[in-house]
Parts: sequence; structure tokens; C-alpha cells
Amino acid sequence: MEKFELPHLGSRNIKTGLSVLICLIFWPNSLFAAIAAVICMQDTVENSVKIGLNRLIGTLLGGILGVLLLFTINKLNLTSFATVITALGVSLIIYICNIIKKPAACSIASIVLIGILISHRYDDPLMYSIRRTVETAFGIIIALIINKYIHPPKSKKQKTNEKLENVNNK
Repeated sequence: MEKFELPHLGSRNIKTGLSVLICLIFWPNSLFAAIAAVICMQDTVENSVKIGLNRLIGTLLGGILGVLLLFTINKLNLTSFATVITALGVSLIIYICNIIKKPAACSIASIVLIGILISHRYDDPLMYSIRRTVETAFGIIIALIINKYIHPPKSKKQKTNEKLENVNNK
């Protein structure tokens, strides 16, 4: 019978929890900051920056288009077409992300746009969009700071060099 062993608690695990803790201490109940911190804690600082930028760009684009479409729906009294407009908005935001060569931002941009267009909880969609973008940026910044300065992971270049050294030493 094999002995059951738990994996060790890695530094990325600890840093992710610490990032969420800091986000929630400074901004209690900030769902979007905490989510951004979890998603942006990656295996290298470079990957954290890449994921963070895509997340921020997607949040911003989805928020802007969502607010513009909601304003249009409300001004032109198109609420009966809101479902179709939401679907068209998702296609448009994906197209925009591809035009600006940020396909990795498509998912979050679509999610933010859908959140603005179908949620009736937000009295002021512009403020929702701004708050969501600021909270997301806060979570990204916290994750980047923690990942870079607390037990920083090896860069892609360092990992590649180590692999080459291991191959050469065999």
C-alpha cells in the first residue's frame, strides 16, 4: 500500500493568499480586486504582468462598450432588444480585442460588458464600470508587487538557462 503524501505548500500558493488578504484589508468586500489578485499570481513576474495587462485592458474595454451600449439602449428605449444588443456587443468587443491584437482580453471584456448590460443591480453603470476597473487594477498591482518582491519566482530566461545547464551536465 502506498503512503499518502500531501504536496508541500508552495510559495505561489502563499503569495496568492497574501495578495487576497491585502486586497481585502485595504478594500473590504472587493470581489474584483481579489479575483484579479488570484488570476494575476503566475509562475513568473513576466506572466503576471502579461495576464494583468490583458485583464485590465479587457475590463476597461468591456466597461466602456457596456456603458455606451446601455446608454444607447436607455436613450433609444431599446430594452426589448437588450438581449440581441448584448450578443452583438459581445461579438463587437471580441472583434475590437482582435483588432488591437489583445485576444487574451476577449473573455474578461465580454464578461464585463455582459455584467453591465444584464444586471439591474447597478443604478449607475458608469460608476460600476469605473469601480470595477479601479478594483481590478488594485488587485493586479498587489499581485505584481507580492510576486516580484516576496520570494520572487525565476524568470523565463532563468528557467531556460537552468534547463540548458541540466541538459549540458548530463
